[in-house]
Amino acid sequence: MWEVTENDEIIRSARKEERKTERTEQVVNVLKSVRGNILTNTGSVLEEGKSQYIHSYHRASFHLSDISKAAGKGSKALWSFLSQPVWVMRKNNSAKQYNRGTLFMLDAVRFGGTFSAIFVALFVSLNYQSFFQIITPYLDPVERISQSGNVSGIDSALKDKLMKSPMLATAGREEGNLLSYLPSIGPPENRIIVPKLGLNVPLVTPSYSSLLKEDWEGVEEDIQDALKHGVVHYPGTARPGQAGNFFVTGHSSYYPWADGKYKTVFARMHEMNVGDEYWVYYGGDKHRYIVQSKREVKPSDVTVLDQPTNKRIATLMTCTPVGTTLRRLIITSQEVDPVTGIAMQVGERETRVVQDVLPTALPI
Repeated sequence: MWEVTENDEIIRSARKEERKTERTEQVVNVLKSVRGNILTNTGSVLEEGKSQYIHSYHRASFHLSDISKAAGKGSKALWSFLSQPVWVMRKNNSAKQYNRGTLFMLDAVRFGGTFSAIFVALFVSLNYQSFFQIITPYLDPVERISQSGNVSGIDSALKDKLMKSPMLATAGREEGNLLSYLPSIGPPENRIIVPKLGLNVPLVTPSYSSLLKEDWEGVEEDIQDALKHGVVHYPGTARPGQAGNFFVTGHSSYYPWADGKYKTVFARMHEMNVGDEYWVYYGGDKHRYIVQSKREVKPSDVTVLDQPTNKRIATLMTCTPVGTTLRRLIITSQEVDPVTGIAMQVGERETRVVQDVLPTALPI
């Protein structure tokens, strides 16, 4: 009995092994079949692609040959047409021979010249105020001499007289221009003064209501309305003396029939260079800025409005070239101490110099 049972177990184990072997063979056969199908299909696809490519190449070569022949025939026909002689009558009733190609070129030059002349005339007439402001310094000898620095001796003499005056609390540089020795008390309104350009214009701050509502169209309308009254302190940017970017924009040109007296206020701003300075009176305080960089950007570049938290800088912006809105001229400046000319740090106050005044010098 025991032997029979043991034989049965052996038989069962053998049958299990046979079934495993059969399954393994079936799986191997399936994988071989799949592999064969993949290779067959891939070969068919590659062969079909190759034949299609060869066919397309032959058709393209055929069409290119036809196009080349047609272009050659067309060129010959065009040259034959342009070289045809044409007789043109002159004012003295004599005929002069031309060919059609020459007449075509003459007409093209006439049309192009006429169009260019009309365009230039319209462009200049629409922006004559800006162009007049740009060329005026070149027509005025006094202005040219002033800009060239030939009056430094006169400035020094007047500066010495101002330094001796007991009435003025001078807050200027050691070797500055006359503007540096103006009284520290500012005008009643905010203003920006650019000595190199001869500018002394109002600095207008639009309403913040549209900005707080995030009404960007309203912000643009407020800025355009404020530009009629001077240059604009861009809403939301830092004020003079604060950390950040004090951003000012103004027109370089505008429609001659539009309202406002400051449509060309920044027409000459391209003359500003690194090292030039300008002054801002804001809230009765005087702030001095020295130009650090000058560049042009696309109108869509809003990074010029960035507000750094560790600097006290200012930016002047206007459209360029004059008469267009193609790009923006960006002049970045550093706020410096009005007395020492050293860059002002965040939270730092300016140096104030007050002369000692003897009681006998008081106008009593």
